[in-house]
Amino acid sequence: MNGARGYTLVEVLIAVTVFAVLAASAYTALNGLARAAMEQRERSESLAELQLAVARFDADLRQVTTRSVRTRDGSHEPALTGNRTSLTATRSGWSNPANLRRSQLQRFSWSLEQDRLVRLSWPVTDAAAATQPQADPVLADLRLIEFRYRDNSGRWHDQWPPAQAGQATLPVAVELNLNSRRHGTIRRLLVLES
Repeated sequence: MNGARGYTLVEVLIAVTVFAVLAASAYTALNGLARAAMEQRERSESLAELQLAVARFDADLRQVTTRSVRTRDGSHEPALTGNRTSLTATRSGWSNPANLRRSQLQRFSWSLEQDRLVRLSWPVTDAAAATQPQADPVLADLRLIEFRYRDNSGRWHDQWPPAQAGQATLPVAVELNLNSRRHGTIRRLLVLES
């Protein structure tokens, strides 16, 4: 024999064990990082959805108009009506890039359906018998929404218009409270332009 010596079985087993422990540790660390990245992406997407919903709500209310609407039975409804759980109004500024034969006004409504914030919009402001709204689920996973309406004397109301207000009167401000399972309570106070 020339004195060359190989690894013993014990040395090989120790090396394999050390490699297995290092590989398992690396896998656990990478798996944790991947899970954290996925959770962060989900939180970011959820926050982006919330921001988009609030921005759409703001855009609707910033362009609210005092035009009353005619209902299916021919009676007139105020430009903005609402209670604790829903708000319906008419807005201007509905873009028309295709130059369709329609108004720049749009009737819309915000409400909670099951656990989703839904925006309804109608293609015409005055309701025709066959007119159906388009439902757009804007935000999911909500516990509740609440609206409040402030009059020009500074009092808050749970419904609009209050008994003493006229049909063409808009609230001075609208408060929206959202309670989300992921984000908790979000309060948005929007002052309407007169």
